[in-house]
Formats: sequence, structure tokens, C-alpha cells
Amino acid sequence: MNDPASNFRPPLIYTSSSLSDKDYSQPRPVISIVPTLFTTPKFIRFRVCRSYRNYYDLIHIYIREDKTLIQLKEEISRKLKSLMAYTDFSLTKSQDNDYSWARIDDSDGHKTIADLRLCSDTILNVETPKETNNNIQNNVSNIRGAILTLKLCKQPMNEVDCEYIDIRSSITIGQLKEEARKRVINQKTKHLYLWTSNGWMKYKSDLDHLTVAELGFRAYSMISFEKDDDPIPGLCGLTNLGNTCFMNSALQCLSNIPEFTRKIQSLGNEINAPIIGAYAALIRLMWSGEHTITAPSSLLLNISESLPRFRQYRQQDAQEFMNQILHLIHQELTNERTLITDQFYGRMQSSVKCLGGCNSIETREEVISFLPLPVDNEINQYEILYLESNGDQSLVSVCSRARTIGTLIHSFIEQYRPQLSSTRIRPVRIAENEIKDEYSDYTRLNETTRHELAFIELPEKTFDKSYVKVVFLNRQTYEPFRAPIYTIRPTYDYYESDLSDQMNCIQNHIQSKTGAPSSACHLYSINHMDQAKYLNVNATQENNQLLFMKHINFELDSKWIEKYTSKYKIDRSSSKPSLTSLLADFFHEEPLNGDYYCSQCCDLKPAKEKADLVLPLPRVLIIQLKRFTYDPYSNTKIDIYIDFPLRDLDLSHYIIEKHGQKMNSSIYYDLVAVSNHTGSLISGHY
Repeated sequence: MNDPASNFRPPLIYTSSSLSDKDYSQPRPVISIVPTLFTTPKFIRFRVCRSYRNYYDLIHIYIREDKTLIQLKEEISRKLKSLMAYTDFSLTKSQDNDYSWARIDDSDGHKTIADLRLCSDTILNVETPKETNNNIQNNVSNIRGAILTLKLCKQPMNEVDCEYIDIRSSITIGQLKEEARKRVINQKTKHLYLWTSNGWMKYKSDLDHLTVAELGFRAYSMISFEKDDDPIPGLCGLTNLGNTCFMNSALQCLSNIPEFTRKIQSLGNEINAPIIGAYAALIRLMWSGEHTITAPSSLLLNISESLPRFRQYRQQDAQEFMNQILHLIHQELTNERTLITDQFYGRMQSSVKCLGGCNSIETREEVISFLPLPVDNEINQYEILYLESNGDQSLVSVCSRARTIGTLIHSFIEQYRPQLSSTRIRPVRIAENEIKDEYSDYTRLNETTRHELAFIELPEKTFDKSYVKVVFLNRQTYEPFRAPIYTIRPTYDYYESDLSDQMNCIQNHIQSKTGAPSSACHLYSINHMDQAKYLNVNATQENNQLLFMKHINFELDSKWIEKYTSKYKIDRSSSKPSLTSLLADFFHEEPLNGDYYCSQCCDLKPAKEKADLVLPLPRVLIIQLKRFTYDPYSNTKIDIYIDFPLRDLDLSHYIIEKHGQKMNSSIYYDLVAVSNHTGSLISGHY
């Protein structure tokens, strides 16, 4: 092949002078042309159809031009959250001239994107082999480990707006509905539809127990909920009767305790119990699947006959109401052991140990129907992640009686950064190393997630500059390995070198903590179209394209990330009050206030007390978080965020073994309901 440089000809430029004016006797200068070589592969953006050849439902994928076709297909499969291997599908590309589709030759999957001459912004579509019979489908199911990929209409019967959902063919139609409801706009429906050659086929609720495999679902079948809202059994609202939100909240909690609701529904109408009868009638109506809202007026009327204070329809305490209605149901059942005692009642043992010399222990047991856990008023202490503009980060403890973000910022500045202006602090919520929320100065602290609060220090800037976010990513996984910070940029006449001092400072910080070479750090500017371009902060030419930069990616090779994160093992668990910590405090052994009269010593002695749960535990454990404090001067509510598990709350640490009882395994509880109060003691809502 000829050298391309030898065939290069400079363009002819004609000026106003005539060719005849030139003196051709003079020797012409030799023009030396050296082509510029770019060694950094550029990124290519592809637009990939999420549903079959749909130009209006696309995702964007960025990949370097030196990557192979196999790597491109694997990236597409990952982005579409598909379980297909790259060998299971081929790609077609849209032709710009006539909107037809052309297959991309994948006979050699090791060809690079540059070799295939695939241009940026090409629209790609995933093509799968069409199954011709059930045997093919069964083979596919076996190969993929009984995993089916279905297309779910996000809006009812809308074939254009779909997303892929991966399920096991062994799940039931009922389980498929529950999984699908999490992803769609219309969640108040009970019937599922499957697209077939004859149109939409309806799967009624009586088929919910059958599996997807039994009903012959195929890979990439389209499913949808129906257009009309059908009531879901149990998903039934309760109308407030005056200010009875406390009652409705408690009733919704009780309604969603499966075994209790089943047993209430099984009680016959012949029982002479007005409260049980009214409650059972309400539960049957809520779970009939025929209503989306009802009024519990009959139940309230019967309760107010026994408890006159509820006749006024005024606001009450939800936990107290729940305790009262369970007690009334227990009384109407007349037996010593009833449905209520079996489901909700447990026992607690209190042990008092004399510290006066005899070391005797006195114990007593009491029956409990709920567990009251005090919430300490630690609102004056905040653990805040502070992110400095040079890249450094630390956890600082701020003591403040603040009620808003702005006041807390002033307390932080007074205690740690007296020379810093409050305008240079950006308050945010950071989770998984990403900014999830940004707060204003007027945001109330009880509306924030306490253990995820962070302050980002902004560099000092002038009026002609603006802030740009720097995101720190693992170069191999593109997951953030630390929280972002901000740097500044000009608002016009942009040179990449304007970022050099700031970005070099940040890079020096990363290198100083990891020992990584500069070649392990990579900078890219990301514009508002999510297009990535290599950023050379030492370049001196003007680049006004950077005016449209959305943020900067600082990518670090993964081998250095573990070294960096090991330098910043920031533990915020102390600033994250949890249900587990409240339980530990409640069952912790502690000294008694004042002297204790010991029956062995026959005198007042110092002592300590400890509480324990006694087996068997109640099947349903009601926990009350005591958030209100009462003293002669004020009544306040403690709005501290309490973290709690949705599954597997282990209570085995707080159980005492007695009377030969042995615990063979841990005892776990799953959460079924939360009654939440917003507002203050004077006014609020459940």
C-alpha cells in the first residue's frame, strides 16, 4: 500500500493575483507535511432500542472504538439487564437513508468497532432467533437455567413503552404480578394479560397459583396489566371520621398481619360480640377485592360505647388505640387464652441484683402486649461527612441545637471553619457515594436522613465562573468509589488549562493516598448529551465545547481503589440510631436510681436491674418508639431517624432461658406494618 502521506496534496488557494504574475523561475519552497497522530481511542455513543426496533425508546451506551464486537454485545446485554449471552443474539443497525435495518456481520466477534466502521449515534437493535415450537423454547429454558425474559408494558396495553423483566419459570402468576407491579405506573389492578397471536389473553386471579412454566409462557413474551383499575384485596383505604387518622393507621397495621386477619375472617357471624363483629365485617370488606375505600364508622360506634372518649372524633394516640381495641376483642372472646393472647401477648422478666454484699437476685414477670422503646434526645449532636475542595474528606461531629440546615451550617463554621463563608458549603445527602438530595438553608433537619448528611466545600469563585461536579469512578466498573466534589470553570472563553491547578491538586490527593502513577488517573468531560471526551487539563488551546460540560469523570484504575478506600474507612454507624441499638439500650443492665430495699439484707442497698424477654415470644411483636418527652416546661417530639430492618430482626440476644427451655436457633421477626406520625404533639397526622 502507498503511504497516505505521499499522496497528500495541499489545497489550491486562488488569490486576486493572476497566475501570470508569478515568477516560476524562482525555486519553490518544500512543504513538509507531518500527520498528527492521536493515540487515545475515542468513545463512540450508540443508541440501543429497548423494545424491538423502537426509535422512541432508546438507551445510550458509550464504548471505546478499540473495543471488540463481543465486548459491545456484552455491554448491551448488561445495560438491558438481559441474561442473554453474546452468542444468543445478533445486532442490526438502522440505515439513515431509508430507515431500514441491516445486520451487523458477527462472524468475527473480535473485530473492533473501528474495523466495523460503526459511527457514533448509530441506532442498534437486538435480534433474537424466533422460536418455532415448544421444543426450542424448552431447550432455551434449560440452557438459561429456567430463566425467562419477558417484556412488560409499563403502561396498560402500550406495546411501545416496555421494559425487560427476568423471572424464573417456576414462579406463580401471583408472584409474577407482585414483581411486575413494582415496575409499572398502574399498580391497582389484579388481572394480568399476555400478548398472543390472537390478541391479549386475560389471566384471572383463580390462576394465580399456577406457575409460568405450566401456563406455557415463552421467552420475550409481552405482558401487561389491564387498563381499568381493579381493587386488590386488602389494598383498601379508610375514610377519616373527623380526626380519626390515628384509628385508620392502627387498623391498616392490624389488617396486614396475615394470620390474625385470616382468623378474624374465619369467625362466624353467630358470635355475640359487637366489636368483633364490626371489626370482622370491616376486614372482610377490605379484603373482598371489591372496594378501594370504605368508612369504619360501625366499628368506631361500637368502640365508643366501651370507650366514650372516642365519641368526639378527636386526635388520639395510634398505639394506645391499637392496645385498646386488642384488649376489647380479648374481653369479648371471654376465655383466658384467646386469639389476642396467642398472637400478641408475651412475657418479660425483670431481675434486680443487690450490690450490698449478698448478691441476691429478685425476679418478677409481667405480661406485655407491646414493647415500649424510649428514643433518646440526641438531636444536639450531628456526625457530618465533610468533603473539602482539594479532595480530602473527614467525619466531623457538630454540636448544635439547630432545627434547620442553615443554622447547622453556621454551627459547623463556628466550630471548624471560622474563615469560611456559608455560601461555600453545599449541604447534600450522600448514599453509595452519590448525591441523592440537595438541601436548602431552610430545610428542616427532621426532614433529612441524619446519617447520610454531608457538607461539600465549594472553591471560592468570582461572578464570571460557575461550579462543575467531579465524579470519582472505578475505571473498570464505572461505580463511584468516593463521594463527589466541585471545581470551578469559566462561563465563557474556556481553556482546558483553566482546570489544571484544581484538577492537578485533586489528582495529587488521590496519588498521595494510593501511590498510584499519573497514568492510572483518567479525566473525561461529560456533556449534557452524556457524551464523554478525553480532558487534557494541560492543553492551552481554547475549547468552548467545555462550556456545555455537565460534569467531570475522574476515573481510577481498580487496582488502586482498595488502597484509597482503606485510607477512608469512615464509620457513620454511631450517627445512625437503629432499632437494634434501641433494643440493646432497653435490655441493658443498669444501676437503679436511689437505694433498693433488699429482703435478704433487710436494708436499703445499691442495686442494678436488667430486663429480659421470656420464651415463648409473641407471634406478633408490637414495638412502640416513644418519641415524645414530657417535663414541667415543655412537651416535644424527637424526630431522630431510626433505621430498622425489613427482614430478620434477631431477638435471641434479649431472651433469658429458664425452666429447662433451650433456644436451638435465632428468633427472627419480619416487618409487616409501620404506623408513622408526622407533626408535633399539638398537631400532626398518622
